[in-house]
Amino acid sequence: MSDAANNKYDIIVVGAGPAGSMAAMAAAEAGRRVCLLERKSKAGAPVRCGEGVGFKGLTLSVEPRPEWIKSTLTRARMVSPSGINVEIKNGAEGWILDRERMDAGLAAMAAEKGAELIPNTPVTSAEKLPDGTYRCVSAETGDAREFTAPCLILADGVESRLARGFGWNTALKPGDIESGAFARVKSKDIEPDCCVFYTGSKAAPGGYVWIFPRGEGEANVGLGVIGSRCRPGLPKELLLSFIAGRFPNAEVTDLHCGGIPVARWTRPLVKEGVMLAGDAARQVNAINGAGIAYSLYAGKAAGAAAAKSIRPNGTCDHRTLTEYHRTWAKNYGKQLDRSYALKEFIMSANDAFLDRIAESLSKEDPAKISYLRVFMRAFASKPLLLLKAFKLFK
Repeated sequence: MSDAANNKYDIIVVGAGPAGSMAAMAAAEAGRRVCLLERKSKAGAPVRCGEGVGFKGLTLSVEPRPEWIKSTLTRARMVSPSGINVEIKNGAEGWILDRERMDAGLAAMAAEKGAELIPNTPVTSAEKLPDGTYRCVSAETGDAREFTAPCLILADGVESRLARGFGWNTALKPGDIESGAFARVKSKDIEPDCCVFYTGSKAAPGGYVWIFPRGEGEANVGLGVIGSRCRPGLPKELLLSFIAGRFPNAEVTDLHCGGIPVARWTRPLVKEGVMLAGDAARQVNAINGAGIAYSLYAGKAAGAAAAKSIRPNGTCDHRTLTEYHRTWAKNYGKQLDRSYALKEFIMSANDAFLDRIAESLSKEDPAKISYLRVFMRAFASKPLLLLKAFKLFK
């Protein structure tokens, strides 16, 4: 699928996460010459999320394979700072995924469609050449390799540095990124079908703790601390303390840390022949850091637009690429704008306020409580904010 002599392609995709693999798959399926560059030996590790996703969000973009599903969620519980429980059954259904298997599976599916998957290839630099094409260089191993194409899709995660070279401001304010700690926990006390969220300044300042069951007494347990309230080492300390108190004598493995963007999605998503997708484009829910479904959708849309943009003479029609930005803005942009506005409100709520909301909701029927109802109840005590929230959901 490539010009073997000089590694020329129609489209280069950097990063084989959900967004990158979906982009490569969509573009290759349309008959384009695509390479998918992945810095690691395989996609999917380490896992820096709870691995939870809603039924609709996943199946909108791809049909999940059975081996990707670890467990099924039927309910959720939110625990206030003082320990008040709020059960949620309306809209809490979803899956816990095996991200290592899913990410590897998506990359393999892209290769099956014709994309050239090239692992162990960290892109150390990317630039636009005088002829209008883009060159990516992988020189970290000492043996420099170059790849060129008229269209470049950057889906290389929250730490991406490449977008900066094409004029995007990739810096995140302390209030727009969480420092996360993640672990796998095995314990007899894990509920098999319920995801649990703990809130409050003691649990995770400016964020929350989550427990996502993976089946067979295992769960992803993690937390995020907002950058403006964090210090080095704090997330790991809080996570280990939480696990010791909630799951005494549990087996804890795969403990690691990483950044979680909770920012506004990047505007614009396209500059000339370069596109951003997934965490690199901050396409995440700012309230909870969830991004799997958004990345899948964005990658598929970016790949489709990229494929359509390649002219018969091998050049790229940059105007066609902007269809990706418009598609995203229309279908998910406003939704993520809402989540960012709600995040800003939640950041201003103290523990006493969260306890009052939980106390009120704990008396209601769990089958009638949804995540939206939780937020509306929170806003109801502040009429001006309720009005603003109503305008967001119009």
